Amino acid sequence: MARFLLEDFRLAANEAIRAGLAGKVTSRNGIAKLAYKALREEHPNMYAQHLVSSFEVAASVLKNYRRRLRRGGVAKVPFVRRLMMKAENQAYKLDRTEGVIDLPIKAGCHVELKLVVSQYHRKYLDDNALSLGSLTVFPDRVVVAFRKEAPRQNDASCIVALDTNESSLDGIVVHADRRRTRVMGVRALFPDAAAIQQCHARRRKRLQRKKAHDRRMSRLLCRREGKREHDRVVYRMHQVANAVVEFAEGMNSAIILEDLRGMKPTRSRDLNRRLSLWPRRKLHQCIEYKAAWKGILVVKVDPAYSSRKCPI
Repeated sequence: MARFLLEDFRLAANEAIRAGLAGKVTSRNGIAKLAYKALREEHPNMYAQHLVSSFEVAASVLKNYRRRLRRGGVAKVPFVRRLMMKAENQAYKLDRTEGVIDLPIKAGCHVELKLVVSQYHRKYLDDNALSLGSLTVFPDRVVVAFRKEAPRQNDASCIVALDTNESSLDGIVVHADRRRTRVMGVRALFPDAAAIQQCHARRRKRLQRKKAHDRRMSRLLCRREGKREHDRVVYRMHQVANAVVEFAEGMNSAIILEDLRGMKPTRSRDLNRRLSLWPRRKLHQCIEYKAAWKGILVVKVDPAYSSRKCPI
């Protein structure tokens, strides 16, 4: 029953995408005005809230598609390929004690999803300060989003300014009072990330040569290697972000990072590849949301010509 719901949701999202392309709209409300009546007649047994959520998925797909077009990229007509569905917090119930999700399909028809709850999940389920957000269901897993009111930002007594490099975060801690200004150097290393990326790049290249006669198997194995690489690198980015945020919390300081958006490598082929794989944005993203969770101020600054002033 749950699989039929996922298939209907994907079908409704793809139909909404086609309606949005035809009507040249990208907002959820615009797609709803165009397609709600027709899709309601075509999917009479789908819960109305799920149908509205399919418009939200379609709107996000269309916005990404048009962003690629504006940047001059070549983009095919988009569609939702993966079997999935999304539901807002009003459209499902979660028993936090038992870990059971009650998901309605239509009037009088519900499906229950039993979650495998570990100690890590229990930490969030038992926290009453967290409210439920959206629910995303895949054939192999369920993602439940939690919401938390952003805490008031602390009054920082010092700053931690960090320069983002390929294998480390290097910076200083500046603590100023009426008597003097104290400066201390800090560093957070993550050399494993680049080594992991190089290792998996070599393995993918070897797999492509070995499976050159079978493109389907080559893509499957390379995709598997890419997922392993992604998981191992992201794990290390979280470790570094946790260390930075815990240090800033202990020092009661704000965090200053570089705004590295818009970087376009134009050097040698090897250097371009290294810079394109450099997980700078993921690291900054982890630091930003972990700092916001603890009420720590994060400031982004323009890094242009900063190394000329402080090359060390």
